[in-house]
Amino acid sequence: MIKTTTKLFLGLGFVLLAGVTGAVVYGNGLWKATSHSTVQPPTVVPAPQQTALPPTVDPAAQSSTAFAIRGVIEGFYGQPWSQEQRLDMLSFMSEHHLNTYVYAPKDDPYQRLRWGDPYPATEASRMAALAKRANEVGVKFVYSISPGLPAPLPGQVLTAEMERAAITCSAPADRAKLAAKVEQMRGFGVHTVLLSFDDVQERLQPADQEAYGGDLARAHAELANWLLKKGRERDPQFMLWFAPTTYYGLQDNPYWQTMRTTLDPQVPVIWTGEQILSPRITVAQADAAATLLGRQPLVWDNYPVNDFTYAIKKKPELFLGPLEGRDPELGTHTAGLLSNPMLQPEASKIALATIGDYLDHPNTYRPEVAWATAVQEVVGGGAFEPLLTFAKYAVKSPVHTAGNPDFAKKVAAYQANHADVAPLRAELETLRDLPQEVHATVENQALLAEIDPWLNKLAAEGVAGLLALDLAQKGANDPAHADLRRQLDAKLRTLAGDPTTIGSEVYEFAKSIEK
Repeated sequence: MIKTTTKLFLGLGFVLLAGVTGAVVYGNGLWKATSHSTVQPPTVVPAPQQTALPPTVDPAAQSSTAFAIRGVIEGFYGQPWSQEQRLDMLSFMSEHHLNTYVYAPKDDPYQRLRWGDPYPATEASRMAALAKRANEVGVKFVYSISPGLPAPLPGQVLTAEMERAAITCSAPADRAKLAAKVEQMRGFGVHTVLLSFDDVQERLQPADQEAYGGDLARAHAELANWLLKKGRERDPQFMLWFAPTTYYGLQDNPYWQTMRTTLDPQVPVIWTGEQILSPRITVAQADAAATLLGRQPLVWDNYPVNDFTYAIKKKPELFLGPLEGRDPELGTHTAGLLSNPMLQPEASKIALATIGDYLDHPNTYRPEVAWATAVQEVVGGGAFEPLLTFAKYAVKSPVHTAGNPDFAKKVAAYQANHADVAPLRAELETLRDLPQEVHATVENQALLAEIDPWLNKLAAEGVAGLLALDLAQKGANDPAHADLRRQLDAKLRTLAGDPTTIGSEVYEFAKSIEK
């Protein structure tokens, strides 16, 4: 069983902050204190008899590529993308082997808190335009609706309004609202819905407590089965996906035990891997999850999502490295993979382009090659080397545990022989001048606007590193020594007060000299 103490989530996008047992994770948008262990074989229970229905996964999505569903899920907390950014992203996806877009921004009130209200005219027009563009460029548009009682983020308070708005799964009136929202989506040309119960409180409304005996999974599964049947009655093309409240791990638990024996087996189920932010996702893990879920998992991959660095860590980061740590055979052991991107759509395109390459040809995917190509493309036509230098300092993430290895080698060489200072000094000078170089070569103005805070922070760290080198070369009795120390101390204090986070290895080097 999964041991769970306090739960606070963040939207299928948590972060693992500590080891294995007792790790604190922030996921899909919330927190959990949990432990991880190996999978235990679930109790074998015969699957329930189901009404014969057509497959939930669209046959048209099947192709010779390894992954049937190759997608992006806008599932983060924070400022949702704009209409223009989404329209542009759909075009980008169609050019990078990505065939599915899931609309699931946690801060869209009509997707979550006001799930039961139809979109007003203006918002409805935008949603219809998105679905139309997706269809035009060959991308499947999936709408996520999240009717559960949200788990408040750190610093937030559960309100009476949230309590009232949360669905009562057994209530005919609430079921009618859910069906009406699905019907509105069908009017926009949307035929697939993700029923999302991720990042919600693990308790039911009073009427559901009585109807389901407090069994959360049964309430969710029976609602999903009802919605699938109702949707198919109105729309033969209707498909339903499901995001469960327990959506990660490899240990059996009561929620999954009920779900795999109750939820219609045609409904794909979301799973984020062994962890919420999973450094690796392997075939063995996917097969274990398939046993636990009663079907191959639909992977919600929390890379390169960065919402937790804002809402929880309070130290915003960019994750610009390529996708790694996913087995090449994973596509035949899962229903597909959906990438949860960053708040910054242009910067996300670097990782997303590599993800598209992996999903399209996983057996021949080479991360470094895909990464260089992605950086070159997002630049917009100019020289890409300055942006690639910047990206190397924004690689450290839940997927990439180390920083820039090239910088680490230069520091190690200098520490071994202080006479070997030229390569390190040249690198620090490059960082100092990087904002000017990147702005001179990157034509993508939207990208520049997104990355400028981190670009300037990295340049300031380069200045600190140069001050540290100058200080190291001065003896304690040198007249310039005291002034250099004051300059370095002041620069390090300024850097420490800036929550924007990038290139921590550069800061740590400068700090080590100061000490």
